[in-house]
Amino acid sequence: MGETRRVVGIRGDRQVLFDIAEVIVAESVGRAVWLRTDLGRFRCATDGIDNIDDKYAECGFVRVHRSFLVNLNRVREVTRKDGGELELTVENYGWIVPVSRRRAKFVTEALGL
Repeated sequence: MGETRRVVGIRGDRQVLFDIAEVIVAESVGRAVWLRTDLGRFRCATDGIDNIDDKYAECGFVRVHRSFLVNLNRVREVTRKDGGELELTVENYGWIVPVSRRRAKFVTEALGL
């Protein structure tokens, strides 16, 4: 049986345990990391997006921008912008996440495009 990957989100005085598949996007705001999940937005118990990046890369998360990690399994659309940048739209929510020009080739390859 494989190891279940979990992440802890904080909202108010509650700590909520999420299976990593429930996390759609992780966004860095300073040292804080905010998780967009199926249950809404939570602050991650772990500070620093680099820590999340390292820990969850094997779970389908890709760093698409200096401030964003995306669960590639939850990407619905890819839009090419002028200048080589991409935008990802995640399923069911319509959230748009920017992809830096530097990461665009890696992201498209990871998505099989």
